[in-house]
Amino acid sequence: MSDLNKDLSKKFLNYLDTKQYQRLQFEADMLGNIEDQHPVIIFYYASAIYLQESAKEKDLLYSSSLFEKVYNLGNNHLQSLYNMIAVSFKTKVFKSVKSHTLKAYEKNPNDMRLVEGLARIHFYLGNRNESIKLFRMLYKSEPNKTEGRLPFVSSLNYTSGVSQKEYLEECLNYANLLEKKLDIENDNYEFNSKKNDFIKIGFLSADFKNHSVSHFLKDILNKIDKAKFEVSLISNLAVSEKDKFSDTMKELSNNWYDVEHYTDNELTTFLRSLNFDILIDLSGFTQGNRLEVFARRCAKIQVVWLGYNNSLGIKNSDYLISDKNLVYEDELNLYREKIIFLPEIWNALSKPENLPEIDKQKEKNSNLTFCSFNNFQKISDRTINVWSRILKETNSRILLKDSLTGGDDLKENVLQKFLKQGVKEDQIIFLKREKKNEDHLKLYNKANVALDTFPYPGVTTSCEAILMGLPVLTMKGFNFNSRCGESIVKNINMDELIAIDDDDYVEKAKSLIFDKNHNEKYGEKLRDNALKSPLFDTDKFTKNFENLITEIFHKN
Repeated sequence: MSDLNKDLSKKFLNYLDTKQYQRLQFEADMLGNIEDQHPVIIFYYASAIYLQESAKEKDLLYSSSLFEKVYNLGNNHLQSLYNMIAVSFKTKVFKSVKSHTLKAYEKNPNDMRLVEGLARIHFYLGNRNESIKLFRMLYKSEPNKTEGRLPFVSSLNYTSGVSQKEYLEECLNYANLLEKKLDIENDNYEFNSKKNDFIKIGFLSADFKNHSVSHFLKDILNKIDKAKFEVSLISNLAVSEKDKFSDTMKELSNNWYDVEHYTDNELTTFLRSLNFDILIDLSGFTQGNRLEVFARRCAKIQVVWLGYNNSLGIKNSDYLISDKNLVYEDELNLYREKIIFLPEIWNALSKPENLPEIDKQKEKNSNLTFCSFNNFQKISDRTINVWSRILKETNSRILLKDSLTGGDDLKENVLQKFLKQGVKEDQIIFLKREKKNEDHLKLYNKANVALDTFPYPGVTTSCEAILMGLPVLTMKGFNFNSRCGESIVKNINMDELIAIDDDDYVEKAKSLIFDKNHNEKYGEKLRDNALKSPLFDTDKFTKNFENLITEIFHKN
């Protein structure tokens, strides 16, 4: 290992400060094998890779390995570990960094950067109880901290034993900090009082692509009365991530605005200049949100809908669109927004263009196969415990397929939880993601029954399973988010698919998988019923949506 040249170190540090990352790499490579250099030079080199926006996954993994080398050489150099943690959130590779972070945390339990890093690692791996415990420790130590708080607040939706009251309290804590930071109280912006020729609606999202949000929104854009409404899509999607579905959404709207490159101040000013009557946020706390913009009020009326099924807790979020199955009249005080109800269901899915046939040749009852294509982060520990009982008692198997790109570590974490419950490895079948939606839907033909996750149920996946003729067994919930599965099955008049507790869920699953009349009850008959139901009746849904929007417009 070479001695550190102080002038060289100073020069490389200056390259980092001035964002000359490629120049740093070039000059470091001229010194010879980077791994033979002084740990400080290796650290700078790894940092130059990590900080480049264009860095590929393999480059990021290499930078992580270099940080790990420095960490080991430098007597547990914590800054290298902090950087390893940061890299892992981009690569979704956590195995090595989790081990190092756990050991470092044992030695430094009061290091809040380690606490936060470990909390977020557990969050990504779906270890909600561990994640929440650490987040609570972090915010007890740093009560005014807003950065990184959203994973904590949103993770409360995924965890059993957290009430809506507790969830709202944490939302309000975060909202108060955020609104104080943004000085919302003294923002006296006045909107143009001139009436628009149409009711101007803006939809704000980072998911105007081949994504669930767009599949629910598409038919509304196509069928909404353009003589009464002017619809704009405010896309926070990176231009490089646009796909063919983005083009479709753009064609169906009156206006499309790419805003990912705007700062929060710039976007706030821009949206206010568009003079929307109603701005509908489709992101909530999910990835790609512009919450700090929405919090400042960018339209006369602001609404939360579709992409996040719970309260945001912020002052300038006026309405939350729901249905009567999701929020009960005696629970309205548990949401910061005013709840407005659609008459049947809170959303309706556009029928897929290439809907595959249901496999009639297969004797479904002989396969004893369950499935759940919800993202792995929704598979709570309680869900795994209940599913494990079902798999062991029926000697069946379950097909799993992450609806997100969660990474192999997340998949392995789910598998290990099943194995600890005594489930055999060959009972857990992981399916690969399909590029074409039609091929994805065909995978439902491999199963008999779809099992819903809880307390965070599926929405798109449940509608898809029903459309492919599978009964969806869901769990009774306690708030908007946890009752989404209930609303879906109630809207196809199959209330018997709602379990009241863990034991009931197990018994209902066993009954469904062994039902000799399975094919007569479900399959094509279920699809036909679903297509006529509120789940897919987007003509009726659009009319209901128009009426709701018109009603709140005239009330304000």
